[in-house]
Amino acid sequence: MNYADYGLNDFLDDNDFKKWVHTPTAESDFFWKAFLLTYPEKSEVLENARLVLIMLSADMESLLPDNKQVAGMWENIQGNFERTSNPVRSIWPLVSILTGAAAMIILVGSWLIQPSETRAAISYKELTSSARNQLVETRNTTSRSLTINLPDKSQIILQPKSSISYPKDFNAQKKREIYLSGEAFFSVTKNKERPFLVYSNELITKVLGTSFTIKAFEDAQQVEVEVKTGKVTVFTRNASSDKILKSGEECHETIITPNQKILYSRKNEMIQKFLVDAPEILVSATTPPPIGNFQDAPVSEIFKNIEESYGIDIVYDKETFGDCLLTASFSQESLYDKIDLICKGVEAEFKVIDGRVIISGRGCH
Repeated sequence: MNYADYGLNDFLDDNDFKKWVHTPTAESDFFWKAFLLTYPEKSEVLENARLVLIMLSADMESLLPDNKQVAGMWENIQGNFERTSNPVRSIWPLVSILTGAAAMIILVGSWLIQPSETRAAISYKELTSSARNQLVETRNTTSRSLTINLPDKSQIILQPKSSISYPKDFNAQKKREIYLSGEAFFSVTKNKERPFLVYSNELITKVLGTSFTIKAFEDAQQVEVEVKTGKVTVFTRNASSDKILKSGEECHETIITPNQKILYSRKNEMIQKFLVDAPEILVSATTPPPIGNFQDAPVSEIFKNIEESYGIDIVYDKETFGDCLLTASFSQESLYDKIDLICKGVEAEFKVIDGRVIISGRGCH
């Protein structure tokens, strides 16, 4: 998701945004405040969306209000907007789409309160049984990892109590499809013409050529995908194969890059992005100068160096921290230790949210 490109309707349709408005937590408050620090131009549309959700929620106490009640609700919203210093313009296209207030509240009401459909858990047996091609299966019943070389020269390191299956005529297929139960590390030979797809429980992982780990045990509550090199795209099982191959905007996808991972909750059907437990400097990093000694260097320069070295995003208020000067010497510290030392030097703190490092605090001014 890229909230920087969101308009009013997008925020109104975003589950994480709605959850923050109705049941905020310390973490979600921190995330949205950090977002506004980075994209202050979004403050008006974000506040407009928040007000709409609050007003709609209040008026939804009566499941089917009459037209008079609905008209009153919109008068209240309009009054709130007119009293602000920046009158809202973006809300009116949404209102004009609907021909009647009663129709509008019924549609929005059902959107807010209808229970989400729960998809049944998908097993490895179901995945392999539905395959259209004859499969070759390998099971690791030992106590050690097992290396499997695929016909396309890709390699899989299969962990104990894990299984994989793939088409017997693997090289003849347009898609390189793998079915996984358990844990495996994949090192995929690059081939833009033949996407590499891994089916694991309710997730589909798509790559062209990269290395990554998937943990997807039958009885586990979540599925984990962690990227070592390259880029990986993860879909939930409600996306069709055609959409996955096209990577179109119609299907929901989560992109993971090196030092990132996702956890998919099988119960809540939610994907969350994190940094890996021990991020490493990228082999491909060419940032000059390398992470090491900084003498009276702007914090913005140090942050940029870390971002490019680890391939991560660091979000901070450039007016508060950008011109702070810092002298620091790094050697074998972990990424988190490096950032913690920088934060102590500029009276700040950090959190990792949605796979990004968020910096907040007083700064040096």
